[in-house]
Amino acid sequence: MKRKREQEGAGMSHAVMDDFDVFLNHRGPDVKATFVAHLEEALRCAGFRPFLDARSQIKGNPALKSIDQALDVANVHVAVVSKRYAESKYCLTELVAIMRSGKPVIPVFYDVEPVDLRWVEDGPFAEAFEKHKSRGRTESTDTKLQEWRDALQALSEITGFRSADYKRDEALLKRDVVNEVSRLTPSNQPVEVEQFRVGLDGSVNRCIQILEDIGAGPGMLGLVGMGGIGKTTLAREIYNHFVALRRFKHMTFLEIHRDSSTSNVEVRPTQSMDLRKQLLWDLLSVPDNSSKSNYSSWFRKLSTLGPVFIAVDDVHKLGQFEELIPFTSVLHPDSRLIVTSRDRGVLNHVAGKSKLNHHVFDVCPLDWNEANELFNWHAFQARKAVKGYEGVAKDVVRACSGVPLALKVVGSSLFDKQLDGDEETIWQEAVIELRKNTDVMGVLRWSYDNLPESEKHMFLDITCLFLGRSREEAFAYWGSCKNCMSCGGVPVPYISLRNLINKNLVMSIEDHGLRDGFKVHDLLKELGQEIGMKTKRHFVNGRDAEAIVTKNQVRFFSVISFMNLMI
Repeated sequence: MKRKREQEGAGMSHAVMDDFDVFLNHRGPDVKATFVAHLEEALRCAGFRPFLDARSQIKGNPALKSIDQALDVANVHVAVVSKRYAESKYCLTELVAIMRSGKPVIPVFYDVEPVDLRWVEDGPFAEAFEKHKSRGRTESTDTKLQEWRDALQALSEITGFRSADYKRDEALLKRDVVNEVSRLTPSNQPVEVEQFRVGLDGSVNRCIQILEDIGAGPGMLGLVGMGGIGKTTLAREIYNHFVALRRFKHMTFLEIHRDSSTSNVEVRPTQSMDLRKQLLWDLLSVPDNSSKSNYSSWFRKLSTLGPVFIAVDDVHKLGQFEELIPFTSVLHPDSRLIVTSRDRGVLNHVAGKSKLNHHVFDVCPLDWNEANELFNWHAFQARKAVKGYEGVAKDVVRACSGVPLALKVVGSSLFDKQLDGDEETIWQEAVIELRKNTDVMGVLRWSYDNLPESEKHMFLDITCLFLGRSREEAFAYWGSCKNCMSCGGVPVPYISLRNLINKNLVMSIEDHGLRDGFKVHDLLKELGQEIGMKTKRHFVNGRDAEAIVTKNQVRFFSVISFMNLMI
């Protein structure tokens, strides 16, 4: 019986749970020596770790007791349904668990049709089901038979691969299945980091050591500091360290963004929903259409995983954390969390209420040498200042008070100001103006004030109107302003946007799973909205955006709120 079980179905031991990521559900005597063997080899060549049969088990571990563990850990399931598939109660039982898991499943209809799975009493599976019935009719048996029927019917409704479509070209069928597994399998990819890594190594190493020594049970590292100090940068570096280390099989980096249409700290419900979907996909491979159900129920499934690594960036209040991490008791004891916030009280509250072992790390300004180096990279694209600018560069750095965001933005703004005479004019003016400002916002305001008028208009448009909107909408709007004399407009929007990006005032979002759009640091967003309200060019006071424009301009966005362009 054990030998037959090993041939027909796939199971595994708890000891090797983390050693595979694709579960191959199949009836061994039909396809194991042919198609499934070739598919397994192709998956391994593609870098996957498929679980097939007894070769994946460790002696001394009962296979029957480990099926549920195997199905919970696998990222993707492949169900190869052959003509005699239904003869195996083990394959059918596995299929029931697969369909209940909510994880991606790829059907391969091998010499059968999807319709055969819908009407098991009449098709090629009829004889097998009659045999199952004849082994004894009990309430338990009837329930199991109905579960098998339901699972087969549910599988038939998923778009899969029909061997008949490939005219016996199994090499092509195998390739297409591997490609689909690749598409559906999440992977821990490094997140984007700063171009110039200055003053990070010491903090990164200390934080990694804290996470290593945090004690028994799930642990949390809180990163606290003022806006622009480099909390997100540090969190990303730590996250990428563990990605490279491959210590955690399941990882996610969640970025909370404040409501882009207001200056409050609320998070839009749609963003919370998107972050929940991201967490479930990154950690459990749950597709969007499955994650709409009860989030807490899905989150409890994290208990089936090994250690997880979760980073939550820019938490403003406890409720935001709890929306994403409703409880920590289900996390593996070796799991680790990183949470960043401007508010130490929020971090202590999060750790206290969730009863996590925790440590709060203060992210401090850069020291004098580090600040000089970071500024020089952005202003001169070199470690040291250009000859003749050493003194004035140090004066600018001193005014930025070691805050990385200020050093980056001001340095980038001065990058193209190295022509003859600029040392005595623009750079000296920069020093004078920056010395007047005692806070970071004032330093950032200087960078805005030195923009050409068209770039000022674009910066205000982005921070007041187009955060959360697509680039297409923004460029259509700016295109309508080309011949507008009443507002100055943005006559060369593509050039202006490139200049804002080069000056680190705006980031462009492309190919990040979102529609193309814009991203702006919270401090710069607050600066733009404050200027927009004071200049009455933009009025900011609501949840969404509306632009009402004149004559030869078009009207954008449905009227959902109270943010208007006043011209």
